Amino acid sequence: MNTMPEPSRSWPWGLVALLLSVLAWGGLLVGVLAFAASFRPPGDGNNGVQAMQYWMLGALVTLVLSFVGSLVAMVMAWRRRRGLVCAAIAGALLVMLVSLLLIVIGSSWG
Repeated sequence: MNTMPEPSRSWPWGLVALLLSVLAWGGLLVGVLAFAASFRPPGDGNNGVQAMQYWMLGALVTLVLSFVGSLVAMVMAWRRRRGLVCAAIAGALLVMLVSLLLIVIGSSWG
């Protein structure tokens, strides 16, 4: 019986990168929905934001960690030649995510 862990080159790094990039999009979606749910009528105080702040924080942490993890998995996929197509799709999803965030940030400054 083999108790040694599998070497890292046998992992499907492209699929890992793709799943983490989809998780990053999911974190963005949950963050936007939590932010939208925190709005209350005027004069109602900040109870809505306080009620949803942990959801927004969790979504932000998930977004950042899965984004970084996806970048690392993409690099591993290209170096190990494991799942190049999935890694390319993950890269395209991350580029679209960053582009969307930059468009939203840029439009709020102008």
